[in-house]
Amino acid sequence: MRPPDDKTMPVQDTDHADFWPLFARVLGRPVPPGDYTPADLPEWDSLRHVELIFELEAHYGIDVPQDRIAAMFEGTGAILAHLRESAARPG
Repeated sequence: MRPPDDKTMPVQDTDHADFWPLFARVLGRPVPPGDYTPADLPEWDSLRHVELIFELEAHYGIDVPQDRIAAMFEGTGAILAHLRESAARPG
């Protein structure tokens, strides 16, 4: 099962290329880099989203505040934005 072709996009260095294999592992399916929402990927339900948050925290060594967890459920763009913000923060 593939996501719609119009959702795929090239990955830039700032887009955390290592996010995509992690995301695919959590969803249990291949997911090429792209701009997705949960509506695009039926496997991305609320339970998988919480699992994704745990995986992101462990992999990147970050904490995701509770108020950001729901915001990150908007789509991969919101997740990548949070990862960029976390990487830019000192410490």
